[in-house]
Amino acid sequence: MAAALPVEEHNNEDNDSVTESTRSEAGVKQWVLGLLTKCKARRVAAWKLYVFVAISLIEFLVLISIISVRSQVVSGLIPAAPAAGLSQRACSCPPSWIGFKGKCFYFSDGEKNQTLSRADCHARNASLAVIQSREELEFMMRYKGSHDHWIGLSRQNPRQRWEWDDGTEFDSSLFPIGGGEDFAFLNNQRVTSARSSGERHWICTRQP
Repeated sequence: MAAALPVEEHNNEDNDSVTESTRSEAGVKQWVLGLLTKCKARRVAAWKLYVFVAISLIEFLVLISIISVRSQVVSGLIPAAPAAGLSQRACSCPPSWIGFKGKCFYFSDGEKNQTLSRADCHARNASLAVIQSREELEFMMRYKGSHDHWIGLSRQNPRQRWEWDDGTEFDSSLFPIGGGEDFAFLNNQRVTSARSSGERHWICTRQP
């Protein structure tokens, strides 16, 4: 019996070694798995960060491009896109004129009375604006901005008929004329009238 004890103790020691070895391997595996999980999580976080940075950079570049184009349009380096009906042919109208529905329109920068405005249009081989359709009226109202503009519509006195600057008679069904005076102009809302002495912007029209 005495000789069997060392063998049993030796077997116990071997079992303890195997158990410790197994525990060590399990710990290593857990440590490796934990490390891999952390690395994977870091890679996912880094990937999300890269995507966020890339999207932000693209949005920033697009915003800069839009601001640049708008500034060039405002400064006149790039022509603004024409509204519906505007002529896109560069040779249709003279420089500083706008083409619309087969006619050329000039919108003044300065202000003059009606007589001098008419003379300026004649010097440009044109007449003060002649409006022949609702579309032309809407175009001029939209394009002129907030300033009042003389147009080529007048009469000798309240008992006379309205006539255009080119000599054609006014069609009263086209639009009403307010104001009670003899020289028509466009304000922010409609066609109205005043005395010829007032200074306003003006619109000229001519054929291409």
